[in-house]
Order: sequence, then C-alpha cells, then structure tokens
Amino acid sequence: MTAKISRFSITALISLVLMSTECMAQDEQAWSLDGSYRLRYESSHNAYRAEANGGDQILVSRLLVSIKGNRKHVFGELEIADSRSWLDNASTPLGIDDINSLEPLQAWIGWRLREQFAIKAGRLTLDIGSRRFVSRNRFRNTLNTFDGIYGSFQQDVWQWQAFFLMPVDRQPSDRRDLDNNDIKLDKHGDNKLWGLHLTHNDMALYYYGLDEDDDGAALTTVGFRTLKAATIQQWHYELEAAYQAGKTGSLNVSASMMHAHVGYQFPDSLSSRVELMVDYASGDNDPTDGESNRFNTLFGARRFDFGPTGIFGAFARTNIISPGMKWDFKPNSSQATFIAYRAVWLDSATDLQFGSGLRDMSGSSGRFVGHQLEARWRINFTTQWQLELGGAYLRKGEFFKNAPNAPSTGDTQYLYSQIVYRL
Repeated sequence: MTAKISRFSITALISLVLMSTECMAQDEQAWSLDGSYRLRYESSHNAYRAEANGGDQILVSRLLVSIKGNRKHVFGELEIADSRSWLDNASTPLGIDDINSLEPLQAWIGWRLREQFAIKAGRLTLDIGSRRFVSRNRFRNTLNTFDGIYGSFQQDVWQWQAFFLMPVDRQPSDRRDLDNNDIKLDKHGDNKLWGLHLTHNDMALYYYGLDEDDDGAALTTVGFRTLKAATIQQWHYELEAAYQAGKTGSLNVSASMMHAHVGYQFPDSLSSRVELMVDYASGDNDPTDGESNRFNTLFGARRFDFGPTGIFGAFARTNIISPGMKWDFKPNSSQATFIAYRAVWLDSATDLQFGSGLRDMSGSSGRFVGHQLEARWRINFTTQWQLELGGAYLRKGEFFKNAPNAPSTGDTQYLYSQIVYRL
C-alpha cells in the first residue's frame, strides 16, 4: 500500500508544486475548480445472463472533483473520483464497472508550445478519435484511467496524437469488498497500451498496440475512420473499420470490426435527425482451429453504439452483426430525446455472446440474439441541474432462449433515472 500511495503522491505533488511556482503572482484564472455529482437508480426484470433469474436493481453515485492549473506553457490537473453503489441484490452483476471509492483519477503535469504542441505525463484519462478504442467513460459509473505519457501536435488540418500508457487496474474486485464500497487505491500492472492517431480534416488513421502480460495477449489494431458531421438539410455519415492481429494466449489473432451510419438532419421544429446504422465485430469461427477471431475493443466505450451499460449492457463490440435505426429530436432548447432500434445476430454461432456470458460451442442454438428498443430523455433545468430518464426493452431471440444455461425468463426490461449536478 505504501508504494501505491507514494507513486500517486509524488506525481500529484510535483504537478502542484511546478504549477504553483509558474502561477505565482498571477490572477485567479490560472486555477479552476470543476466537478459533478450524479445519482442513478437502475432496475431490470427478466434476466438474460447465464444462470440468472428474476430482476435486479442498483443505486449508484459518482462524484468527480477536479482542480486545474493553466499557464502559458505549464498546465495540469488533479481529479478525484468517488463511485459507489447501494440497493443491489445478490444476483446483481456488481463489479469494478460500478464501484471505485475515493480514487485519484487524474494527476498529471503538462507542457505546451504555442497552440501546436502539448505533452502530458502522469495519471490521466483520454478520449481518442471515435472513443471506440480509448475513452473516458460517460455513462459507466467508473472511468478508465492510465499512467503514462500523451502528446499531440496540431498543424493546419493535421493532428497527430501519440501515447504510451499503462492501464490502471481498479480495486477492489472482490464481491464482498465491492458490496461494502471499500476503499483500496488502484495501481497499474505490467500491461502496456501505445498508439498513434493521425487526423486530416474528417479522415483518421490509427495504430494501437496492446501487451497484456497477465494473459499473454499481444495485439496490434490498425484502422481508419471518415465522417461528415450532421448539419441542417444535409446528409451526414460515419464509417470506421479496423483489423486486429497478434496473439492471445497460445492462439493467433485475426479479427475485425466495422461501424457505419448514414443520416439526415431535418429543418423541422424538433431538429429531427434520423440515422440508419450497422455494426459488425467478428467472433471466433472455430474454437478448435488454434486461431482466435474474437475482436477486442481495448478500452473503448460502447454505450453510444449499443445502449445502456450499468446492470444492462447486453451488447458489445465483439461477435456481433447488428443493423438498426435511430431518431434524435429536441422538443425545445432544454430537452433532448432519442429512440433507437437494433436487431442483433451473432457473427459466430459457436462463440461467446459477450453481454450474457452464454455460449453454445455446437452452434445449434442459432445466431439470432434478439431485438433491442431503447429510449432516452434529457432535461436541462439549469446549467447546473440535469435529469435523465431512459430504458431498453430486449425481445429475446432464439439464442437467448435456447443457449445452454440461458435463463427461462421472458423479455428483458431495463429502466434508469438519474440526476446530475455540475459545479
């Protein structure tokens, strides 16, 4: 414990000392305080996970408090996170995605040269590109964080981003400790993540490397993304595709993913935006062939593509083929709503369905997973207070009904409500 505390303390202390020296005798704008508190209640009925039954509930809170320093060349941030839960049942899928009590989330120092070049070092969170591979989580109650170094360079319409990071393992992970919201400082292990992300206008190319010493995974991910942002009375689109190779354990890896959507922004009073979308991520074709085709989304977020996570989280960016459609609209300037639908198949009938943990290695349970209908409504009462209501309905297909260990329950219903206060 002493080593873990000292590593964080030294990083934070150096950041604060350097920044306070640089900022001394400057105006109050050199420092800023930011933060938020979120309280969310979730409930679900008719489980879809392996060997589960009945319903689940959970009440989760997330407190974020951030102190930022900003001068001409030196800048930095110290951020504390506190993520807790209550009211969970014995069967609730409780984990490190829900709970991380009183944790130093960020503690880094940065240096910049004009507005072109910047570098950060320490403990930090990151959003890279589409957020499908490296992200600072938004819906999830805990956040990905890393120890390492990140740099960016901007020139005209070009941007280069590069990083070398050690993912931080959230603690504790034991169910009893999680139930008690125990405090245990996180630390990074021997795993390493590095990458290069190049953007030119609305086109991006990227390379990510992952070395996981604990399970022998060594993955290389290369991909591209192109998009056109939504504007009134215009078509917009996004296309992203990636290929993954390397090893996981003793298996060679060959996997791929793709996301595409096309939409139109209407000039109506609701600012309606309609999208048609499709997602694909490969699953393992043959469990006996010595090769893994299961796609690994690294540290990416999935809520914006596949619906609410929390105690729901039925789908992820692996072993999936899923077309769908979405309607975004705004009843007025303080409200935003969307309704989305997806049909979901397994790419491989013999591989794991990620959200449920269900697998039929014979493939006889079929590939159709089900239909998902999702809705969300946000209301901004003021610049500080926001209410969000949402939910999802999962109509189970043949796989969720017939797979070994599948619960004999009806269609799954999930609802949540949350209130957010921002400083």
